[in-house]
Amino acid sequence: MNFNESQTKENLARAFIAECTDGARYQFMAKDAKAKGFGFINTTLKQLAKNEMAHARVFYDFLLCGGEQCKPGDCETIEGQSNPKGCKPCECVGIDNIEVCIGLPFNNYLLPEALNISSTIEKHESADVYKQFEETALKEGFQEIAKAFHHVVQVENCHHLQLQELYNKMSKEKLYKMPQSNKWKCTNCGTEIEGKQAPEPCPFCGYPQGYYMVPLSDE
Repeated sequence: MNFNESQTKENLARAFIAECTDGARYQFMAKDAKAKGFGFINTTLKQLAKNEMAHARVFYDFLLCGGEQCKPGDCETIEGQSNPKGCKPCECVGIDNIEVCIGLPFNNYLLPEALNISSTIEKHESADVYKQFEETALKEGFQEIAKAFHHVVQVENCHHLQLQELYNKMSKEKLYKMPQSNKWKCTNCGTEIEGKQAPEPCPFCGYPQGYYMVPLSDE
């Protein structure tokens, strides 16, 4: 199928917008986490924001190159150096305008509720939206784009589970409490303390309890 006449072209544009929106929301949430003394959650949210923008870049590059896979390094040098693979810059022409209709959630980005809201959004994107986009890309013959959506489905599901667990722990005030002894590690100085509860503050560097790593089931 001609890429410019495909539904996949519009789906890529919608996915790009959604990922940029998610990335921005995680940055807002990260600032709130830092202001409230949750250093570990701040770092976690900034990593999620970085993930979302990486997804957005992949979708953008597919659009830029007319549905072809634009690999990292094809259109730019890496850290100002020559591409180690010896790839030459591709001649991507881009698209002047894509008209899309998309509904976006604009919810509270303050913790802890934003964790729960974002978890729900990630679940919807992974279980419904991107899975459908993957199927459409396969039907229209865009194998590489389908693979990209498949990868994003897996990542967004991980985000959903991670955010939901953080919300459950925070809402129940169990971020830094465990029924059994646990090794707590300060993300600022690296101090490790054994116990059922993380120290407040860190006995070595004095940073708040929120800078200790939160034990999550996928770690």
